Order: sequence, then structure tokens, then C-alpha cells
Amino acid sequence: MNVNIFDGSRRIAYLAGGLATAGTLIFAATYDPYISVDYSIARPRGSFQRMKGACPSEAARHYFTTTSSYGKQVSIDLCLFTMPFGKNNDQLVPYKIDEKNMVWGAGSYSSEVSAYERELESRFVLPAEDSKWLEKEISHRYWDNWKESLKNLGIGLAIFAGFVWVVGWITRGFMGIPQGMDKKPSNET
Repeated sequence: MNVNIFDGSRRIAYLAGGLATAGTLIFAATYDPYISVDYSIARPRGSFQRMKGACPSEAARHYFTTTSSYGKQVSIDLCLFTMPFGKNNDQLVPYKIDEKNMVWGAGSYSSEVSAYERELESRFVLPAEDSKWLEKEISHRYWDNWKESLKNLGIGLAIFAGFVWVVGWITRGFMGIPQGMDKKPSNET
């Protein structure tokens, strides 16, 4: 049996390129963009407002996941603004307004605020205009991922093909085999 290492090497290179292509296509097709949106609430009976800037450092934060009207998972970063309470103007999270319209506040990690955060999470509904924006953003990120994946695949395959060619060129040089041939030409005339 005559073994042709160049033919075997080409087959291995084709297999590696095919596996890289299949892996890239599977990754790109199953990619699920991660979207996080910042909302804030200033008082217990207030409404949720989408934030443009960062949550202030003294505010409490609560993270949870909800589903858009299109069925996509969205991460919500809820900023609970604090307000001054008491003689010392301690910054506390307002969590309740009682029947006398008195506002109650507590520290960010208190059990009252934790219960308030769960209540806010249960009543949160993604606004329709934000849901439409999120759907466009998810689609945009999904296609950007496809473009980036295919670009990286093309670059990777080109580098790999160049590497295979250089290794073949060097090996043929050491073995005295002309370019484009798999074995030395016979000296028989």
C-alpha cells in the first residue's frame, strides 16, 4: 500500500475547515442576544421610567428578568431612588405609603425593601414602545453576530489555508517534490 501524505493532509485540512464552518454556523444560529434595560422608580405608587443615565450610587438596585411581548427574555435593572428620612436625613428607600399618606423608608438590604422589590417585580410590565425598541435591538444584535461570525470564519479559514499551503511548500522543498505534485517525478525517460 502506497501512502500519500499530501492527499491525507489535504483531507485532514478539509475536515478541519468543515468542522470550523459547521461550528461557526451552529454558534451563530443559536446565539441569543443578552439585553439589559434600566428602569427607575422614585416612590411606592410611582410608575416605572426608562433611564437614560446611570443609577445613582446611593440608590438601591434590583435585577430580574421579564419577557417581552415578542417572547424574548429581557434583563431589567431596576433603580430604586432613595429619599431623606428623619432628623439626620438618612437616605432610605421609600417602600410604603400608609393610609395617612405617610411615606415609610428602610435600608436597601432590609426585609421591607426586599418584599417591596418582589412586589415591584410582580407588577412590572414592559411598556409597548420599549418592547418594540427591544425587538429591533435584539434583531440588530442577532444580525451583527452573524456578520461578525462569518467575517471571523472567513479570516480564520484564510489563515488556516495559508498555514496549510506554507507547510506543504516547506515539506515539498525538503523532499524535492515540485509544486502541484504529490511525489517526485520518476527519472525514467
